[in-house]
Amino acid sequence: MRHLLTCLLLLASLTAYPQQKYQFAGWELSKQIARNEVKVNLVTTIIGLYPELSYERVLSEDFSLGVAAGVSLNGEYPLTFGVMPYTRWFFTGNSQNLQKYGAGFFIEANAGVVSHDFHQANNDNGTPKPEDNDELGAGLGLALGWKYLTKNNWIGEIYFGGGRDFVNDSGYLRVGLTIGKRF
Repeated sequence: MRHLLTCLLLLASLTAYPQQKYQFAGWELSKQIARNEVKVNLVTTIIGLYPELSYERVLSEDFSLGVAAGVSLNGEYPLTFGVMPYTRWFFTGNSQNLQKYGAGFFIEANAGVVSHDFHQANNDNGTPKPEDNDELGAGLGLALGWKYLTKNNWIGEIYFGGGRDFVNDSGYLRVGLTIGKRF
């Protein structure tokens, strides 16, 4: 019974919300910091009919990890689907200013597992091919961007970059104007 109680207490302590302590005007303050984010990419969703959803976890004041996943709805976007884990390094903000925790200018390193939609219009004899050729690829890339965080934990970010697909000897674009919520 004692071991069961000990295991339950250990499990409860692992799932507790992280609390950070800050000093302001000589007072020590404690605040739960929201570290999880869910976002939708408006550019690819509206213009390309490629809805891309992202989840990001802020690990420290200047570092975060995330994953983005998207799928083409009409076949016009260059990617059929993609899953891109990424890491971001923020250059602005600190733990003293809670509104800039995991926000501001960032550099992103990403890895992509993508399915390209290669349109090959003609066969060797000049006749059109009846089907498209989708190929799975994987690669690495970089992006630059800016994240804005409101007092109510709403997020807006803009980023631009790309990556190199090492399997298909091609590339992929990483561009976005996203909105989301930090919780």
